[in-house]
Amino acid sequence: MNYEKSFYLMGKRGNNAFSYERRGDEPRLFVPSVIDGSLEDVRVGEEVVFEDMDGGLMQSCKGLKHFVRSVWEGTPLIVVDNHNHVFYFWYEAVMKGLLRRGATLIHVDQHKDAREPEQWFEWGGLEDVFKYTNEVLNVGNYILPAQKEGLLGELCFVTGEADLDEKTFLNEADKILNIDLDFFAPGMEYIDFLKARAFILEHARTASLITVATSPFFIEQERATSVLKKLFR
Repeated sequence: MNYEKSFYLMGKRGNNAFSYERRGDEPRLFVPSVIDGSLEDVRVGEEVVFEDMDGGLMQSCKGLKHFVRSVWEGTPLIVVDNHNHVFYFWYEAVMKGLLRRGATLIHVDQHKDAREPEQWFEWGGLEDVFKYTNEVLNVGNYILPAQKEGLLGELCFVTGEADLDEKTFLNEADKILNIDLDFFAPGMEYIDFLKARAFILEHARTASLITVATSPFFIEQERATSVLKKLFR
């Protein structure tokens, strides 16, 4: 199994477990298929990909029409909506020889996404990765399983403007640059955009893989796709 075809996530699992009992008789979430393309192909879709309570109200969030595999200045770049999906594409990159195990993670996100999952991952092939990504992981717990299993090595969390001064891993060769576009959501305007963009591009130029999430629950998707194009234009 992989992301060649879109599907609906059913049952109380993965991201669909959020507010499960409050979302009707058969809650489900859409998971887009992946296409090869450019950043111009990153477009907002019409399907709900995330639902949860926010301030006492149910938020039903539309995500991307498709996930997009692309290349930026020779570096593979993957764009998804809910951030846990990058877990699959990290392993896919290893299988393709694009990334070595033990890679450093540069995580640019207003959240650390470092909660522990209910079940740890054991490598058994990409089909197992796909199932684990969608049925066990959610948007807040996908990093530690990858580190515990050995895919990730050191972690660098960039969750605010002060972290943009970090230079330790700038010339690291085996590195994933993992961006959540909610780093540019309302409420984060205190961060200098040009400084953030410079940090991201510096690491992008030396990364083995770039993964980006548009995070529908945390940032309006038209804003997210606009920021994405401004970052990598």
